[in-house]
Amino acid sequence: MHAPWLPNDETLAHVDELISRYRRVATECLEPLVLAYYPALIDSPNSEYRKMLELTAKMAVVGHACTEIAGYRYDSRCQHIASLFGGCCFLADSFIDDFGDQATEEYIERFELLLTKGWFSVRNEREKLFYLIISRLFAQRDVFNPTLRQAIMLLFQAQKTDVELRLNANQLNQQTTRKKLQTLKECARNRSGTAIIVLSGFLVPDLPLQCIHMLFTAGALIMHIDDHGDCYSDLYYNRLTYMNQVKNSDRTLKHIFETHIQRLYNGLPQSNGRDLLIGFLYRYYRTRIVKHKLQKGKQEYAWAVYE
Repeated sequence: MHAPWLPNDETLAHVDELISRYRRVATECLEPLVLAYYPALIDSPNSEYRKMLELTAKMAVVGHACTEIAGYRYDSRCQHIASLFGGCCFLADSFIDDFGDQATEEYIERFELLLTKGWFSVRNEREKLFYLIISRLFAQRDVFNPTLRQAIMLLFQAQKTDVELRLNANQLNQQTTRKKLQTLKECARNRSGTAIIVLSGFLVPDLPLQCIHMLFTAGALIMHIDDHGDCYSDLYYNRLTYMNQVKNSDRTLKHIFETHIQRLYNGLPQSNGRDLLIGFLYRYYRTRIVKHKLQKGKQEYAWAVYE
């Protein structure tokens, strides 16, 4: 692969260093909350706590890039916000993915109540930890800022749509192949594309409008890379995604990756933030290609990639 956007060794080494650093920051932020309110998470099966830290560290690198792209410094407060956001997203995803269809539907109903009424009844320690993290996250920024408020609601709507598609898979399968693929592709794009806007909205006081489209593009790419890495695991658990329904996911992802990266390289002004974002995406793409191949013989579970 030879292209002007291709990260150099220095940039890739910087990405590695940042992931290691933000893993420590995530631990400092989240571990006291976990120990105080849900200590069972640390000893839970499938290394849940470690996966939470890994997800958070990678989100922090993306947040670092987005903050600099928007023209701000990624200081200690931003790092704290990104850690809270990562912990919140990990727990939210677990409510959707790990406890069955009824729990998934209940999460959507209860989170909609939280967003529209500002109220949430805590039923167990896991929910208590989620509520405490999201409360601390919402306290960090004016959530009535129009861009951030709209992004939060659009992210929830994308999650809700994803759940509805999953719980009504028979209806989805009745669509033509082309229509089904388009529906799944749009769903993946909206989920992660909006999530990166929410993260950026929490990190900076004002997100320039010219950045939003490009950051949405980066978020959409992350979702496709992620779904490719979990292709076989998602199939095992009957989760339909765009990447596990296309005929040749390797070729499809390669095309998506190259077109999205070229768009980011051309559309974002040259900056350390742009180079960091592209460097992270390239690294993420390469590791998930490997994960996809390794997971082929281990369909029954997914695992985090630790570097």
